[in-house]
Amino acid sequence: MTSLDLLLTGASSFVTSEFGFDIKKSKLKPYSFENWQEFCQTNNFDMNSSGIYVPASFSAYVRTDSSFLTSNIFHELYGHGLFVEHSQIGKKLTELIQNNGDEKSFMFDKINSQEQMFGIAKHNIHNYEGFAVWLEALLCQETENSKVWISKKNGLRGDYAQLFEFFEDAESRLSRFGLISQMGFPKHYDENKVLDVVKKLYGSNFGNVDFVVLYGSQKPESDIDLCIVSSNSSNQYFNGWLDIAELNREDFQNRRDNLDIALTDAMFSGKLIFGDENTFNQYKKTILEKPISQKIIEYNKRKSNLQKEYLSSYQNNNRMKKLCLSYIQSFSQNAEQLSLGNKPLTLTNLKQIYEK
Repeated sequence: MTSLDLLLTGASSFVTSEFGFDIKKSKLKPYSFENWQEFCQTNNFDMNSSGIYVPASFSAYVRTDSSFLTSNIFHELYGHGLFVEHSQIGKKLTELIQNNGDEKSFMFDKINSQEQMFGIAKHNIHNYEGFAVWLEALLCQETENSKVWISKKNGLRGDYAQLFEFFEDAESRLSRFGLISQMGFPKHYDENKVLDVVKKLYGSNFGNVDFVVLYGSQKPESDIDLCIVSSNSSNQYFNGWLDIAELNREDFQNRRDNLDIALTDAMFSGKLIFGDENTFNQYKKTILEKPISQKIIEYNKRKSNLQKEYLSSYQNNNRMKKLCLSYIQSFSQNAEQLSLGNKPLTLTNLKQIYEK
C-alpha cells in the first residue's frame, strides 16, 4: 500500500467513524506541474491554484508539486467531496448543475433563510469553502499531519483564514456534531451527541431542565425530535434539523392530565436521555392508570379544532402546514378512541388502529 493509499485510508476511517459517511463518488486526480498547467489552460482554471474540485464530475484535482499536498487532498477530496455528495446544500448544487440551473446565483447570492435553513454562512460559497478548510485542518490533525496544516495556515489568504476561524467558532458553539448537522449532512448520533448540542444551545438555562426525551424516526436524513420539560417558558424551536418542543412544568402536567397525544407519543415512543428515570416512569404509570373522562375527550377535540384555526396562517410554510394537518387528524382520532375507552398513547398505535 502506497503512502497515498495509507493517507486516504486513514482519512476515510476517521470520517466514517466520526460522521457516519464517507466519499463514494468523488475521485482524486493528482497532476504533475506540467500536466496541471495544461489542465488549467484547457479548462480556463487558475494555474496558480494548488487544487480544484469539479462538482459536475465529482473530481478532486491536486498539484503533486505543492508543499501542502496532504492538506490540499483533504480540502478538495474530503472537504468538497463530502459536501457535494452528502450535504443538503451540496446535493442542491449538484442538482442545479445537472439540470443547467443557476448554480452561480445559488452559490454567490445571499441565502434566503426562509428557503434554506442549512449552513452557517450567509452565502453558500462560504459554506462550501469554509467547510472544506475546516475539515482539512481536522483531518491533518487526526492523521498526524498537523505540521503541514500549520504551515499552510500561516500563508492562507485573509478570507480563507477568516472562514476557518468562523467555522472553528461554530464548532465551539454547536459542537462538532451540531456543526455537521447544521451544514445539512446526514445525522448519525447517540444520546450523548444530542445532549451535548442541547447543553450548548441552552447554556446556563440547561440547569432548569428536568427531562429530555428523544423521539421520532431518528433516521439520518430526518429532524431530531426532542421533548424537553423544564422550568423555562414553553417554547418551540426549529433550526432545520433540530425540532424541540419545550414544555414548562405546568404545561407538562396539564398535557399529562389530558392525555395529550403529542406528549404521550413522545413519552411512550421515545427514550429518556436526561432526567430522573424513576420519576419519569412514575409519570408514565399515572397516564396508564388515569381514568378517561369527558373533560379529557373534549380537550383533545379542542386541540384538533385549534389546529384547524392555525392552518390558514401556514399556507406559505409547507413544513408547518403539514405538521398542522397531522395534528388535526391525530388529536381528532385520539379523542374518538378515548371516547371508545381506548388509550392509543402513540401516533404509531393510532395509525395501526385506523389502517385496519
